[in-house]
Amino acid sequence: MKWFCALLLVANLVLWAYPSRPVAIPRVNAEINADKVKLIASLPVQIALRPASPVQAQEAETASATVIKPTPKPTPAPTPVLKAEVATACMQWSGIGQEQTSTMRARLKSWGISSTETSVSGKVWVYIPPQTDIELAKKKAQQLSDQGVRDYYVINNGGRWQNSISLGVFSGREGADRRLNELRNQGVKSAVVRERDDSPSHVTFALRKVSADQQQKLEKMTKQLKGAQLQQSKCS
Repeated sequence: MKWFCALLLVANLVLWAYPSRPVAIPRVNAEINADKVKLIASLPVQIALRPASPVQAQEAETASATVIKPTPKPTPAPTPVLKAEVATACMQWSGIGQEQTSTMRARLKSWGISSTETSVSGKVWVYIPPQTDIELAKKKAQQLSDQGVRDYYVINNGGRWQNSISLGVFSGREGADRRLNELRNQGVKSAVVRERDDSPSHVTFALRKVSADQQQKLEKMTKQLKGAQLQQSKCS
């Protein structure tokens, strides 16, 4: 082993002592036939497109012509307008004399008031005797209304029974007595029954579906008629 190391040392000394020579590198000629080299100008590049098939052309045309329309909003249904009902009432128009019946019947028709009429005449009469004046008669009638009496009217025709209050005219005594007992039960003590041929006769109109405007016309006409009376009644 020692001898091998010594041999390597001697070889290194020999190489170090031997002068090195430069190695000549051959020159490569960069230009080879430079006079024959020509530059080619850049030409525009054209890309040839393949024509589309008839089906594709039609689809493209359809797509370009298709306009996307916005979805219409649903129109809300109109809210039904409820028609307000006109308040009406049933009324009784009593104390109309026989001589005034035709005129009042025509007047009710012109006002558009539906009515039925009842002619009241007889020999047996339930009434409250005449008061000293019309104001007292009206005051007495108001007392009857407060007591719950509905079928009555103040006589104001200038005749014999002026300012009396009629409570019903009957063809027989039995009906008159029944009416008198009803009045007694309601607290009416001044009513009496009379059997006379000169008891007044009158017409009573039962009015249906009377509006406020029609009622005003009736009230105005009632003030112009002697003995007429207007009051509300139950609708049958």
